[in-house]
Amino acid sequence: MLERAPVMLLAILVAMAAPSAPAQTFEAPGAGTGVYQGTVAVSINTAGTVTGFYLVAGTVYHGFVRAANGTITDFDVTGAGTGKNQGTYPASINTKGTIAGMYTDASTGYHGFVRPASGSPIATFDVPAAMPNFHAGTVPMSINTSGAITGFYRDKNFVYHGFLRAANGTLTYPIDAPGASTAMYQGTECYSINASGVIAGLYTDSSGVHHGFVRAANGTITPINPTGAGTGAKQGSVALSINTAGAVTGFYSDSSSVGHGYVRSASGTITSFEAPGASADAWLSLLTLAAKGAPFPTQGTGGLGINTAGDITGAYFDASGLTHGFVRSSKGVITDFSIPGASAGALIGGTGSIGINTAGKVTGAYLDSSSIAHGFILTPTTTTLTSSLNPSNAGQSVMFTAKVTSSAGDPTNGETVTFMDGTTVLGTGTLSAGEATLTTSTLPVGTDSITAVYGNDSSLLGSTSKALKQVVKVAATLTAIAIAPVSSTIGIASTEQFQAYGTYSDGSNKVITSSVSWSSSNRKIATIAPGALATGVAAGTATIVAAWAGLSGTAVLAVD
Repeated sequence: MLERAPVMLLAILVAMAAPSAPAQTFEAPGAGTGVYQGTVAVSINTAGTVTGFYLVAGTVYHGFVRAANGTITDFDVTGAGTGKNQGTYPASINTKGTIAGMYTDASTGYHGFVRPASGSPIATFDVPAAMPNFHAGTVPMSINTSGAITGFYRDKNFVYHGFLRAANGTLTYPIDAPGASTAMYQGTECYSINASGVIAGLYTDSSGVHHGFVRAANGTITPINPTGAGTGAKQGSVALSINTAGAVTGFYSDSSSVGHGYVRSASGTITSFEAPGASADAWLSLLTLAAKGAPFPTQGTGGLGINTAGDITGAYFDASGLTHGFVRSSKGVITDFSIPGASAGALIGGTGSIGINTAGKVTGAYLDSSSIAHGFILTPTTTTLTSSLNPSNAGQSVMFTAKVTSSAGDPTNGETVTFMDGTTVLGTGTLSAGEATLTTSTLPVGTDSITAVYGNDSSLLGSTSKALKQVVKVAATLTAIAIAPVSSTIGIASTEQFQAYGTYSDGSNKVITSSVSWSSSNRKIATIAPGALATGVAAGTATIVAAWAGLSGTAVLAVD
């Protein structure tokens, strides 16, 4: 099934990997600059500390840990080989900064290791039943807050089994899911363990179909079979990550070998999801079938990591076969991203996101146009939206203001926010001190759903605001004009100040004195200025008229 376990973590990231927006990138000191060399981040803890590996010439692997302040420390496990596909492969880091992973010896055997936050001593271990050669042996995949480790191993018959290593070193093995096949390259694999000791993984049945599973702390195993999962060889479901609450994410391959993301609640409810832009191509499906035993599809959507809040990170393939990272919030909102500089590379490429911490920071790797891998970290943002006038009338100018915030500070000045009315782009605004504005007078009548979309920068994850319900009313029309006073008497050379009032179709009344046109029916009797100030000229009576928009109002002015 996973004969290529030494490069499994890189394979997940690369096979589930493409471009769309920026990130905080980093390189491990000494990382190679050749094809499929470079830096790959695989796990991030609550403090923002990242672990992963870097590759050098000859495809030799070395571990690293990157502190939240950016300091990178590399390390190698004593006994790790220096030949092709040999070396040190960190897989997971817990809240204490303890790292679990594997190393490959000079005979291509796999062995587990545990590295404390202090860096030493690094403890190594093997499952006694594991066969540590022929690119097989003990493969730790996840470490929880207490230091318990889960993973899998391959026995002398080339069958896979899960294991659990307690913080004190006690090993529980084999972990075999009911229904797991005992044929070569099949069996049970454990991928993730939460603080309660609940494990998520997969098993392969005798037909070569994959089934995700959850193993409770008491050892009870429950299969995960999402509706729509295929029943052919190398199809089915995979459970890759489990959070503190027991929610699991992963993906399933349908009958066409297309991947679909899913999340399973602790109670067992399964919700599938697709990243916008995810695609499926026939030739990619053939690649999936040709990839010997690989449970990871080369098309569609896959969930790879889930945090305490239920936010999921993963990757999806677009129509070109490239992948984009994404974050799916616990509410189901998906934000995709890609790292600037990510490219198709020699054969494969793009952006792969695999780890997400409690704060929502994501980590992973991307391949550039030279097929060199680079690590990245993205910090989540929040975008809020306000309106200057709500409700408004049709044709009135309304200014929308978007504010983008993050724990890492404001986005760089000059970046853009896109303002949307539903799926229609209203326009863009330029960020300054974290704010961007857009003024429009073309909103349609009704209740418009306005959102502001921020699309990433060199260190921040994109975000979309909550929808703002902008109520746009039909503009009220003028229905009548009245003048006050209606009648008055003044002397010659005396004045009278008139006012005009408008009645509108919505029942409102407004002073419109400065908007109407004023006139006198007899200027020899009385005149009226634009400001509605009338002056008596000679004895008699004149009609004062206020006119606007085809309507008029009158008043009588007597001069004595």
